[in-house]
Amino acid sequence: METKYFSNTTHMGAVHLNVNFLDNSIRFYSDIIGLNVLERNAEYTVLGIGERPLLYLYETKTERKDRQAGLYHMAFLVPSRTELGNVFQHLINTQYPLSGASDHYVSEALYLQDPEGNGIEIYRDVPSEEWTYEATGYINMATVEMDFQGVLDSKDGRPFEGLHPDTVMGHVHLSVKELPQTIKFYEDVFGLDIMTLYGAQAAFMSAGGYHHHLGLNTWGGAATSAELTDPGLRKHEINFPNIEDFEHFKKKLTELGLTTERDGNSEIVRDPNGIGIRVMYKK
Repeated sequence: METKYFSNTTHMGAVHLNVNFLDNSIRFYSDIIGLNVLERNAEYTVLGIGERPLLYLYETKTERKDRQAGLYHMAFLVPSRTELGNVFQHLINTQYPLSGASDHYVSEALYLQDPEGNGIEIYRDVPSEEWTYEATGYINMATVEMDFQGVLDSKDGRPFEGLHPDTVMGHVHLSVKELPQTIKFYEDVFGLDIMTLYGAQAAFMSAGGYHHHLGLNTWGGAATSAELTDPGLRKHEINFPNIEDFEHFKKKLTELGLTTERDGNSEIVRDPNGIGIRVMYKK
């Protein structure tokens, strides 16, 4: 893992999910994904690694809606191919079904869904000196078959006791209603850059030259806006690394006429798809 992307630039924080069956989801994220329960109260349960929150779970009785903007997947970034191999072997041992395993040229990734259909990616980065770029300046990313045996051969054989302590939320990928307006929002409000663009279907954006902190796509035909209490993505966090960037963000909100709303103990701003974003300043 190249920690420069997670120490001196804007980066992703925890993901907040609404689920219909809280206890079942807690067991899944603990036993299958390898997160630890950090806090449990009447409002939510926090799971993460060490003292780092990565996931908040809230229970809701609302039914999931079709074609609603929200989470495509959240992506847990492990620090090495060895750790990805350890996770792969663990998932084989548990016999939990995968939905995919891909080589993206910039990363290698495993894909699965939680019991309520929320998408999950667990991946490792290829060293950035091995990334290649198009003449346009966009980074070369693709989806080809992962070298399954190579990843498994990289494992170190230790018993799986959870995700590695250096695991972070590497990126969040969203299903959106309309791409250009959403791209402009994340450019204007958060200063993210387009790293790769697939016509009117998908965009990958980042800060600091990373391959992507944020994915956006219209593949699912999302037609309705996200709602705060509906199953799936409740909000996601974007963390600013310094107070100057945080103050600039608040100034941009005022200039663009955007407002925040209260969600529990935090303020959120909504993107053009109704997706909530909790903005945080973390030293």
